[in-house]
Amino acid sequence: MGNRLPFRRRNYFIKKKFQVNFTVKFLIIILIEAFLAAGLFLYMSKGTLTTGYLGSELRIARTYDFFLPMLLLSNLIIVGISAVIGIAVFIFLSHRIAGPLYRFENILDAIKKGDLTQRFKLRENDQFVELANSINEHTDTLDKNMGHLKAGVMEFSQLTSKMQTAMASDPSANKELERLLQEMSKKLQELEGAANYFKTS
Repeated sequence: MGNRLPFRRRNYFIKKKFQVNFTVKFLIIILIEAFLAAGLFLYMSKGTLTTGYLGSELRIARTYDFFLPMLLLSNLIIVGISAVIGIAVFIFLSHRIAGPLYRFENILDAIKKGDLTQRFKLRENDQFVELANSINEHTDTLDKNMGHLKAGVMEFSQLTSKMQTAMASDPSANKELERLLQEMSKKLQELEGAANYFKTS
């Protein structure tokens, strides 16, 4: 037990739709920033001239004509590098959100179907650890209370069976008591059905 390896999530694409949408939006933001930077430069350099050497030739040109090719090339390089690094970082970090969301969906679906033995097991660095712990505490409470209810229903069922056995052995038993006992037995079956919907530990 002490040699057990820590839980590692190997699949980084857990909720693909969520992760792809987020990545696309991230790329769009980077492209908008690059266009804004180029546009701002063109606007601020409007009406200015720049002198510089192109090889051995002295060149005088409008500032944006002089710098525009270099600006576009540098922006493309920056956008490309930022996109690659950003996507890699995002994929690495997003699975810490997408993974827990996937677990939440599965565990809550099991609880909805009545399985109160399910618990959230997230890594320390995952998001929503506090929420998972809180839901685990609520599920523990529900599990214990439902377990007590099921135990009570079983005891009630045993007492009803004993009363029915006693009545069968004593023909002079009150018919009203028999009617009440049948009504109790019917209600007990309803309680059993409700309690047995849940799987408890």
